Amino acid sequence: MMTRRMKLGFALLVGSIAGASVGVLYAKRTVGTSFGWMAQSVALGTYSQLANLQYQYADESHARAALSDLLRFTEKLRASGNVTDMKALEISVARTYVRLAVLDRHAGNTVDYQSDLSGAQSALKAAGSLHASAEDVERSVGQLESHQ
Repeated sequence: MMTRRMKLGFALLVGSIAGASVGVLYAKRTVGTSFGWMAQSVALGTYSQLANLQYQYADESHARAALSDLLRFTEKLRASGNVTDMKALEISVARTYVRLAVLDRHAGNTVDYQSDLSGAQSALKAAGSLHASAEDVERSVGQLESHQ
């Protein structure tokens, strides 16, 4: 016969094992999600910084290539369906389109300029921005131009 102490000890052991198992599974899921989010944020941030440096200091063709590569990278992120912060991604896309618009305006390429403005506007709307009108995007282009 099991004594009361043995039953209590057995119940404590089973409860501890069950609690540890649930804790490990939960921690694995939350830590894994956090790690994925951080890795994605770092990758996007680093790529964005590289494109910005190219935009600021390289010639026009290298700056355009870097910004276009960043847009292709963000499209791959979207296509993967594994974006943890869609709002941040869309704002980064909008910023990239505004930089391309500045380059196209300087080059006198009105067709691509309008396309870039439209891309920036779409990205801002997708991010839920209250400043997604054509005038707001044009103002952003003007401000960016004045800082160059």
